[in-house]
Amino acid sequence: MMASTTFGDPARFAITVRWTNDREPRARRPAHGGWSTGELQLTVGGHVLTRHEHAGKAGEAIKWYLLPVFEWLADHWIELLHEEHFAWRENGAAPAATAAFLALRRLIDADDEVGHKLYAEAQAWWSRHALRAADSSALYPDVFFRRLGDEIEISWTARQPTHAPDGFRFALTPGAATLSVPDVAAPLWEALAWFVSTAKAMNEEDRTSLIALEQRIAKFSQLPALDLEARYLTEKLFSRVVSARNNNNLADKSVRMPSVPAIVQLDDAVLMFGGVSPEIGAQDVNTLVALLAAQAGGQESSKLLELVDPNVGAPLTAPFEEGYDLAEDLLETLGLPGNASAVDIRSILSCLSIKVLERSLQTSTIRGAALAGTGYAPAIVVNKTSLYNESETGRRFTLAHCSIFFTIDRELSASPMRAAHGQLRVSRSVPTRSRPCS
Repeated sequence: MMASTTFGDPARFAITVRWTNDREPRARRPAHGGWSTGELQLTVGGHVLTRHEHAGKAGEAIKWYLLPVFEWLADHWIELLHEEHFAWRENGAAPAATAAFLALRRLIDADDEVGHKLYAEAQAWWSRHALRAADSSALYPDVFFRRLGDEIEISWTARQPTHAPDGFRFALTPGAATLSVPDVAAPLWEALAWFVSTAKAMNEEDRTSLIALEQRIAKFSQLPALDLEARYLTEKLFSRVVSARNNNNLADKSVRMPSVPAIVQLDDAVLMFGGVSPEIGAQDVNTLVALLAAQAGGQESSKLLELVDPNVGAPLTAPFEEGYDLAEDLLETLGLPGNASAVDIRSILSCLSIKVLERSLQTSTIRGAALAGTGYAPAIVVNKTSLYNESETGRRFTLAHCSIFFTIDRELSASPMRAAHGQLRVSRSVPTRSRPCS
C-alpha cells in the first residue's frame, strides 16, 4: 500500500489519493478498471466531503476503483471548469447540487415529448457535473462542480447513495463553496497526472484503457484559450460574440492558466453574455459589444467607488430578493428615505457619473444592462424595444434595477456587464462610507 498524496490546499480544495492492495484476484474484479483499486478523499474548506461511517468505523476516504472517476474527470474537464448555465430554466440562486436535484425530480414525471427532451438535457448536464455520474457502483458523496463567473462552485447535498450497504452513511450537511479557478483546476490536473504516471495495469485491456486516458489528457493540454472559453456560452452565441469582438477590434482578454487547461479569467465580451438568452441575435450582440468597446478605458468616479463593498458574495436567496435588500441599503447610505413616493434616479446616476444610454435592440427580452468595473466608464443601457420601457415609470425601474449592480465589487462579481432581466444574478453587497449625492 502506497502513502497518500494530497494535491491542493485542504483549507481551500484538495484531492487526496493513494493506491491500495486488492485481495480479490483480477478475474473477479470489474472488467473495466478493476486493476485500479485505491482511495479517494475530497476536502473543501477543511471539511472532508468523503468522511463516512461504515459498520461502526469512521473513514475519511472512499475505497474503490479509481479509473472511472479519473476517466469522468478527463471526459468532462472543459465542462466542469467552464460551463456555468443549467440545461433548464433556473430563476433561483440555489447551488448546482440543489438545483439539479430539484430539476430532475420535477422533469422526471414529464409525459410529453418536450418534457422528455428537457429531462434528457437535464440528465446530460447532471452527468457532466455530478461526481456520482463517474461510477454508479461507487459510494461517492453528492458533489457537483461548475463554473460561476470567474470562480468554481463546489456544492453538495446530504443525500446518501441509493444502494449503500447497511451501516454506511456520509457525515455530510448540505453546503457550497466558491473558489478561484486555480484552487480547483490545479489540484485536479495534478491528480490526473499522478494517476497516469503511477498506475500499474495488469493486462493488455487494462493498459489500453490507461493509454486512452493518457491521450485524452495530452489533447487537453494543447487546447487554446478560445476552445476553453467557448464552453461558457452556447455554440451559436459564442460564434456571434467572437464575430462582434472582431468587428469592434476588441482583443480576447481571456487569461489561461500557464500549465493547466483552464481559463482563470474569462474575456469581458464572453462573460457579459452569460446572463442573456442564448437566442439573442447577431445584431444585438454586436450592439452590446460595441458599447463595451466604447466604454473601455474609462473609470468610475470617486463617489461611485465609495459605494462599492469588497465583501461581496454569492446570493443566498432568490436574486430579486437580494436586489431589494441591496436597494434598501443603497437608499439608506445615500440618505434617502425608504418610504419616499419617488426617487430621482436620474439625478443620482448623474451625481455618480453613470451615463444613461438608450438603444433599440431587436429583442424585447432584455430590459436594460449595466456596464461597470475596472477599466470601464460606467453606463446603463435602456432597451427602447422592451415593453417595460415604453413609459417613464418603466424606464425609471430599469435604471434603478441596473444601478444596484454598481455597488458590487466587480473584482469579485461575475461580469462587468449583466443584462437586467429574469436571469440577472445579483451578488450580496452592503454599500459603505458613502456621501449623499446632491
